Amino acid sequence: MIFRKISGGLSLFFFTITCFSQTENMVRRDTVSSDLRTSYNSSLIYPGIRVGIEFPVYFVCVKKNFDSEVPKIISKGRFISMNAGWYHQTNFHDNLYFTAEWTMRRTKENGFFTEFSSGFGCSRTFLGATTYETDNTGGVDIIKSAGYKYAMIIVGGGLGYDFSKKKEIPLSIFYKFEMMGMFPYNSTLYFRPAMELGIIYKPINFIPFLIKTRVKTK
Repeated sequence: MIFRKISGGLSLFFFTITCFSQTENMVRRDTVSSDLRTSYNSSLIYPGIRVGIEFPVYFVCVKKNFDSEVPKIISKGRFISMNAGWYHQTNFHDNLYFTAEWTMRRTKENGFFTEFSSGFGCSRTFLGATTYETDNTGGVDIIKSAGYKYAMIIVGGGLGYDFSKKKEIPLSIFYKFEMMGMFPYNSTLYFRPAMELGIIYKPINFIPFLIKTRVKTK
């Protein structure tokens, strides 16, 4: 009985050692610059533009060996982005909006990446036609910059390619589809699709942050 307990304990001990040896974790502190992004922004068929700044939060670098001499490396980045967007819908309105978003990006060693983001913000529309207002005496006045204010939620996903992975060029290109929700819109939530096609520029020492980078080896 004692021999069995000792054998079982040794087996559990060596099993634990083996499991921990398969995954190694290292945490370091890196100074990372913020990124600038700009894109052609279209809501349905209506043209616009969008600009923003991505502030890095943390990174996870995963090295997967897969019994190969050359490990496969995947980078997972987390960002907080501040964005300003605009689009023009002829004979209806111009929409100017600002958002704060949480972005999760997964980049392969070859440079291709996917991302998902969600956030909130505010919107201000400017009506495309002349707007009039009447008072109690029947007088008519023109309202300048007539429009509406909305709160916003936004979610989106996209893909792209990071040139810095292979060619050391501090640029990425991306395509992204988003769904915007504006409220209150006639006491409801109004959804509007949008898409982006743009670039991300990675300058050196632009609003740098000291962030945590975790390196995992599997």
